[in-house]
This record gives sequence, C-alpha cells and structure tokens, in this order.
Amino acid sequence: MNNIETDVIEVNQYILNHKKELNIELGKNLKEIRLKRGITLEEMSALTQMAPTYIAQLENGSNGLSLNKFIIICNALKINTQEILRDFLFVKKASEDILFEELQNGKNISNNIIEFVKRKE
Repeated sequence: MNNIETDVIEVNQYILNHKKELNIELGKNLKEIRLKRGITLEEMSALTQMAPTYIAQLENGSNGLSLNKFIIICNALKINTQEILRDFLFVKKASEDILFEELQNGKNISNNIIEFVKRKE
C-alpha cells in the first residue's frame, strides 16, 4: 500500500471511531442551513415527510442519517450534497492548503481530521 492509501485508511478509521462527533457536526451544519433559509421544523417535516422530532434528533446529532434521508434533506434545503460533505472528505493536499481551507470553513470535525493528518505526516 502506498502512503496515500494508508492516509485514507487512517482518516476513515478516525471518522469511524468518531461517529458521534461526525453526527453532531453534520446535524449542526444542516440546522444552520435550515435556519438561514427560515425553515421551521414543522416546514422541514412537511418537505421531507419526516417527523419533526426525528429532524431535531438529526440536528442535535443523537441520530445518524441514512444516504436516502440525507439526499431528501438536501433537496428540501435546496443544497448540493457536496456543500455539506466537502468538510468531511479526505483529499490529499499540502497540509498548509488543507489547514487554510478548513480554518476558513470553521468546521470542528474538519479541524480534528486536519490535526490527525498532520500528526501522521
């Protein structure tokens, strides 16, 4: 295995080991977008055909999100799935480039991944 494959495996393992934090960060991002769009929980429920309590659980990270439901939520919020996922994906770049981009995004889980990757270099 080459270094890039090893890095990807290590980052993926980190994500699997920090699933709760990932759910919290993803939920926080979705809630932030929903609120910026002025969509209430009840409206989101109608748009997604999901119970408001379930959406609240997703937004506070106490529940995980299936791919199907993730796509439905992105459609309801009128956002591209990549807008949410880009902060959680591993792309081999220079540490300085990654750090600059992620600090601009201000995402906690991304910063944790960056620190993890930097320790491995």
